[in-house]
Amino acid sequence: MRDEVQILTKFGIRFAPSDGTGTHPIVPDARPAGIRASVEGSLRRLRTDHIDVYLQHRQDPAVPVEEVAGVMGELIAEGKILGWGLSEVDESTLRRAQTVTPVAAIENRLSMMARWHEPLLPVVEELGAQFIAFSPLANGLLTDTVGANASFGDGDYRAVMPQFRDYGANAELLALVRRLAAVHDATPAQLSLAWVMAKGAVPIPGSRKPERLRENLAATDIVLTADEVADIDAALDVTAVPEVFGGTKS
Repeated sequence: MRDEVQILTKFGIRFAPSDGTGTHPIVPDARPAGIRASVEGSLRRLRTDHIDVYLQHRQDPAVPVEEVAGVMGELIAEGKILGWGLSEVDESTLRRAQTVTPVAAIENRLSMMARWHEPLLPVVEELGAQFIAFSPLANGLLTDTVGANASFGDGDYRAVMPQFRDYGANAELLALVRRLAAVHDATPAQLSLAWVMAKGAVPIPGSRKPERLRENLAATDIVLTADEVADIDAALDVTAVPEVFGGTKS
């Protein structure tokens, strides 16, 4: 069964000592010794002898990406990982990493509300890697199921995300997504995921409920043509898109 699934997990961050407020800040840590400790811990917890793709969660400003890539090459040679990648990476860093150990995948934010990483898509294709799109539904906003009167409980990070501050600011975008979805007899979430896939990326939406998982998987049945994608992009270019967690639309 192990060869029927691919396991992707991450490394490169750790919890710092308490800052005095009861919290433990997350800090990047890509020291070679830390990477090796992390991979051994992941292999043990996952009860497997290898990890298919090992992603650096965030860049460590104290450790050059070339050094990280070198360690990844060693882990590949040892059979502990089959490939590696980077999350929240720019083109320059990606190309520097590629010169040491070829990159299998990157994981960056991409959705109809977060398009600033689109220029990386052809670069990733050129390098023979895979673009994994996180937050493809803008943390749920593009499902069109979060109403104007929604409230978020303690610990729900959406409470501090800018796209949920002013529901009215999302009206034009959500109306566009609804219209596009209706053309394909799809839900707004499915249309949004189909758009990401048409860009050549693999979306990884969160799916806490079985019905949401089934809905999201059905998005693979929607195949947008190049002309349809171009039309959607043109419409998005002239549609008011509010600030989204992680940046702005440009």
